[in-house]
Amino acid sequence: MINPTKIYIIVNELSGSGNGKKVSIALSEQLSEKKIEFSLYPSQYAGHTIQLAADLSKKHDANLTENKQLLLIIGGDGTLNEALAGLGETQKHIPLAYIPAGSGNDFAKALAISKDVAKALEQILNCKEPKKITILHYHERNLDEVGYAVNNIGVGFDGATANFISISSVKKKLGAIKMGSLTYLVSLIIVLFKQKGFPIEVKVDNVYKTFPEAFLVTVNNHPYFGGGLKISPKASPYDNSVDLIVLQKVSLFKFISLFILMLNRGRHLNHKDVHYLQGSCIQILSNQQEYVQADGEFLGKKSIDLAIKSSTRYFWIQ
Repeated sequence: MINPTKIYIIVNELSGSGNGKKVSIALSEQLSEKKIEFSLYPSQYAGHTIQLAADLSKKHDANLTENKQLLLIIGGDGTLNEALAGLGETQKHIPLAYIPAGSGNDFAKALAISKDVAKALEQILNCKEPKKITILHYHERNLDEVGYAVNNIGVGFDGATANFISISSVKKKLGAIKMGSLTYLVSLIIVLFKQKGFPIEVKVDNVYKTFPEAFLVTVNNHPYFGGGLKISPKASPYDNSVDLIVLQKVSLFKFISLFILMLNRGRHLNHKDVHYLQGSCIQILSNQQEYVQADGEFLGKKSIDLAIKSSTRYFWIQ
């Protein structure tokens, strides 16, 4: 069991339609009861968590590295994504603690992190040492952009869905009636009728494959996707492989059938229009401009030369 002298908490108070603030208040009460010193650092704008994580990790490097102090993130998967970007490659040795407060929380589900604040805190404090996991590390070669994802990176359908969520009021409306977890599913249904097939080429290690009518292209770090859908049941954050699923453009009836098969113990992987590939490095290429997302955050609509591999990080998880 660890006994930190202080915990630095970065919180996205707006995550989960305001759930982040509620979680931070509950956590503050828990830490005060346990007489653990802490400081709160609210994220004020998109991208602010990147700067906060970078500043705190560098300023307190020695104590965070020696596990005397902890850096804890409260928010959704997008907030955690920003924290990893803040650590980057130079501070990747610093372990993170995480308490989920978003609408989807796929990473927490994959790593069995409780959504109950008291239980999540006990999970952290009961750790003897940080655990090594893998995340996705991408390099977009056309624009020379690099980044990370704890859940998945998608091109096409889920990228378009992430864009729709970012520009529509669906998330806000569902959050207001405490149904924010349905945001992805509702948006998915709306985008389903708009997204068209597109040509891509993928390179998995040294093997090339082409898909003239790709519809959904997603690289996964663990099984869950879009708020708990088990799209990639073979993926694991504890190995060094990268898992790719390509769904070709299908009829609405087939799409619904595949969705049902996905809910039924991952049987969608056996369908002829679903292609599952696994390797140490995956490259996705397309001259056609398509929507791209990482951990549900919209990265833009662009032509694609995207290389994805795994990278090691450390978390306070049991």
